[in-house]
Amino acid sequence: MAPPPTKSSSPPLKRAKLSKGALYKPPTSEELNTLKETDNVYQSNLFRMQMGELIGEVQVKETRKQLITKTLQELNDVLMNLPSQDVDEVTDSAWCQEDVKCPTSWERSQVKGQMSFHKPASVKVVGSFLLDILTQPDLGIDLAVEMPQACRQPKDYLNFRYHHKRALYCAYLANQLRGHNLVEEVKYCWKDANHMRPLVVLKLAGKTIKHVQVNLYPCLPEGNFKKSRLLPSKSNIRRQWYTGNKEVEETFPSTPHYNSSILADMSMESHLHCLYNAAMDFPGFKDGILLLKVWLRQRQLDKGGHAFSGFIMSMLVAYLLSKRVLNKLMSGYQVFRNVVHYLAGCDWTTDGITLCRDTSDKDLPTIKEFHQYFDVVFLDSSGYLNLCTNMTKATFQQVRHEANLAKVYLDAPTLDGFDCLFMTPVPFARKFDHIFHLDDLSQLKESSKRFKQLEDSLMDHGGDHVRTCLPRLIELLHRGLGSRVSMIAVHLQEDKQWSISDTPPKPEDLGPLTFGLLLNPEFAGSVLERGPEANTPEAEEFQRFWGERSELRRFQDGSICEAVVWPGQTAAEKRLICSHVIKHLLKLHAGISPDTLTYVGGQLDPILSLSGMSTPHPTPDSKPQDTHQDPHPGTGEEENVTVLQVYNELSKDLRGLKGFPLVMTSVQGISPTLRYTEVFPPTPVHARRSGGRARLHGYVQVPVSHQPCPEWVPAIKVICQLEGSGKWPDDVPAIQRIKAAFHIRLADMLHKQCRLVTFATPSYVDVLKEGYVFRVEVAHRREIGLLKETYTPDGMKVLRDNQQSLELERRTVMLPRLTSTLHGIQQQHASFSGTVRLAKRWVCAQLLSNHVPEETIDLLVAYLFLQPAPHIVPGSPLVGFLRFLHLLSSHDWQSAPVIINLNNELQDSDYDEIRQHFSEHRSQLPPMFLATPTDKLNSVWSQKQPAAQILRRLLELAKESLRVLTSQMMGLDTNTDFKQIFRPPLDLYDVVIHLRPKLVPRRGEVVDGSGAPVQRSTTDGSLTEKSSQLPVVDFDPVSLYLQELQSCYGDLALFFYDRHGGTFITLLWNPSAFQSQPFKVLQAKSMMPQPGTSSSKQPMMTPNVEAIVEDFKILGQGLVQSVEIRTEKWVI
Repeated sequence: MAPPPTKSSSPPLKRAKLSKGALYKPPTSEELNTLKETDNVYQSNLFRMQMGELIGEVQVKETRKQLITKTLQELNDVLMNLPSQDVDEVTDSAWCQEDVKCPTSWERSQVKGQMSFHKPASVKVVGSFLLDILTQPDLGIDLAVEMPQACRQPKDYLNFRYHHKRALYCAYLANQLRGHNLVEEVKYCWKDANHMRPLVVLKLAGKTIKHVQVNLYPCLPEGNFKKSRLLPSKSNIRRQWYTGNKEVEETFPSTPHYNSSILADMSMESHLHCLYNAAMDFPGFKDGILLLKVWLRQRQLDKGGHAFSGFIMSMLVAYLLSKRVLNKLMSGYQVFRNVVHYLAGCDWTTDGITLCRDTSDKDLPTIKEFHQYFDVVFLDSSGYLNLCTNMTKATFQQVRHEANLAKVYLDAPTLDGFDCLFMTPVPFARKFDHIFHLDDLSQLKESSKRFKQLEDSLMDHGGDHVRTCLPRLIELLHRGLGSRVSMIAVHLQEDKQWSISDTPPKPEDLGPLTFGLLLNPEFAGSVLERGPEANTPEAEEFQRFWGERSELRRFQDGSICEAVVWPGQTAAEKRLICSHVIKHLLKLHAGISPDTLTYVGGQLDPILSLSGMSTPHPTPDSKPQDTHQDPHPGTGEEENVTVLQVYNELSKDLRGLKGFPLVMTSVQGISPTLRYTEVFPPTPVHARRSGGRARLHGYVQVPVSHQPCPEWVPAIKVICQLEGSGKWPDDVPAIQRIKAAFHIRLADMLHKQCRLVTFATPSYVDVLKEGYVFRVEVAHRREIGLLKETYTPDGMKVLRDNQQSLELERRTVMLPRLTSTLHGIQQQHASFSGTVRLAKRWVCAQLLSNHVPEETIDLLVAYLFLQPAPHIVPGSPLVGFLRFLHLLSSHDWQSAPVIINLNNELQDSDYDEIRQHFSEHRSQLPPMFLATPTDKLNSVWSQKQPAAQILRRLLELAKESLRVLTSQMMGLDTNTDFKQIFRPPLDLYDVVIHLRPKLVPRRGEVVDGSGAPVQRSTTDGSLTEKSSQLPVVDFDPVSLYLQELQSCYGDLALFFYDRHGGTFITLLWNPSAFQSQPFKVLQAKSMMPQPGTSSSKQPMMTPNVEAIVEDFKILGQGLVQSVEIRTEKWVI
């Protein structure tokens, strides 16, 4: 080889210049087609790129595929060389190794005596692997292991003979493969939760094929039995044999599910051929199915019994191709889109489909005949096998529901459809408004007896009470709940595996049945179930269905009808009416004890209850523990409605004042109570109730020192905008003096004309009306502009925002608008209030009250209701709160804004503008960026808080709380402590300042109530009496103390507090503030010379921690009980 040229021997390389034609080369035809397809098919080029990346991530890489193929070839050699084994008595388990058991236990069997086990007749790879539609990370490869002829006989289709032999062959395979160096572990599993079809699961040895599972399916050759003998209408189980009673009349009932289980084992290879023919010359087939599988997996619809499996989805694509709904020129995205559109509009529960094209077979049954035996019908290419044999109506309706949502996401330009469809998981607990668990499945044996005509079905399912009763249970619940729910679903649990050395489980041992309810908010809380008129056949049927709950009632129209009335005095009780319906019907018709039902729907209601007690939150059926406990404690909805009613009356009083100098153009509330977002809405107060905790100063009460703090009475703030007038002055001080005069005049007129107790100050008027204190402030829009006026050095007048103008604009313009908008959301969605109040209570419980503005929480929850994808709008506070935690913990706050489209005012161009501005100015924007129609670029509500480190802490807490709460909801323990996530961990903090509980005015709002019981407006009749005294308003010494601490020591530490009755303040030292600094007179507060510094040099100063802690006690003298110093936690 020639030596490389040296620097001296070769001239330097020159940069080549491209011609203009090369720089601006026209796109190729392929590139033009790609661009055209992107415009016509995809939402955007980004969507197309994301789709391609996703497909590349989930499909099996070529190198890994080669390793798996090599391993499968080795496994095939092992299987095809298994030694034969002759057994004298198959019912004797001694022919297996001691710790290998048969995967199914049979009470009786016709398979007895001698039997010879031989190597498989053939081993073939079936399923997704050969078609390259297997999805990562967990790979399941299916091998069809054909049982040898020696194990088969012509009459094996009768009385479970084939199933028994199949199970014995599984034991033979497990016995031979156990301990082989190619196999790391051998287990058993039921196919689709069907105990009649066990299979052998192999975990292969070696790190290179990690997460690969091989499923061995014992099967039959396609022509082993005559298919006409396995029609759904045929009977292949003899009742006398099954019952063991020869005196039972032999009626030959049809056995459709039993027959299908045999047909499925005869059709595995033909199904593979069907899919292979569909995939031939069809590049989009693979990509489309991969996308569809990811979509199903994210919704937990593809695994376990009754599932809409990836196999069924693949066969559906083949069906749509045969019907020319799809063609082989379509891309994977087009396949996905067309399949979703088809699923949204079809109904296999009433109008099934078939892949069979052969109409010459006279024995072939019609689709209508299949509907007589199966809930969902999709026939394979033979026309004899229903691919959806195990699927329930509930599963199919859930798939349709998700398909309808997917249609919306695909066509929504402002929505991140890719994230909603493929990236965001939709777990069961976050999907459904209420869920309940049926714990003890052994009760279904009693249910099988109570339901009519289930004896034949039970025999057809091989004695599986769960699969037999489940469709009837769903039917019963649908009839009883009616319009209260829009959907009932069953949680699909993945097929359970067990060791080959363990006794096989029974169907009722495989865990609870979990049901999910999507509530219809219009009817879910209805307390009355009106039935037919009395003395009619329909009335008798109504009585039989509802049992003792049915009663005769006379209605306002004069009719006398049967009816059922459920308890529901409060909104919290009404939300649980579905629980009463379910427990009553399951006990009456299915013999299922209510004690074995775990209903998850109102577990967080005590968090919002102002009981102030440590006793359990009463249920509608429970009796009060004592005379002071409200038997029906609500969660604040009734109190909020009462406040709004009084506020509306006050608005009428204000507008109706005679002689007021200017017209009030608007009266708008700005308090959280008036937008339904106050965690604990105020209740009416009576001045005399304060006793010795307050003294009278004129007609206004003031606190008394050395006495317990008066009860918390918040001021409900109202803004009155006055009309413009040429007489308004042009300078801010003069306007403020005019406003003070208006406040005095307003107080006087309200007192004289409306007989209300008022108290005027220069900034506002406090008004006592029906036990509520309203703080009315007069506003004039011109004041904001005057505050913004400033002059440049050249003397030019300009308008610039400043602290005063921004605060006034926020209080008098932005807050009223926000309050009005959120009030409207509550009118549309009744669960909004409960959700946002739970969210606020949780944030405060994490001691972040003073770090996260409550308006940001209001907006985040509003976002969940306005843009709920990938769900529908939350129908209960519990699931809404769960989604709030998920939004906090999963949203990429660094890279994406949260755009809240209030009143649907934002257009597509606004979304682009917000995202572009966010991308270009990210470093200058707050860590949590919230955009609204009136605040698209500045994120006013989160401009100052939360800080970056607080947001990180909030996200960590949300992630852990989401995990804990989800686990509790899906668990079965009726004694689960749902308040756990509302108790903050204190081991993180450096100092804990403990407060005297009696000086905490909101102590009745604590999570674990130890404070005084709070009186309820609904039970205290004296509260309606007129009062001539104004109570102590907005007095919270803890908040005042906290503000002083932050003002004095905010540069040294971060302070944390729960404003809802917290009895301690915690702090974390700021490590950077404890670095040595040169002595400066103006910065010498709370500092001391650093030990060891030389007197000849400038002294270095560090914070004096002991003095600072002593200052905490001095500032809080009387309020502070003790200060706990945790020096072992300090990092300073």
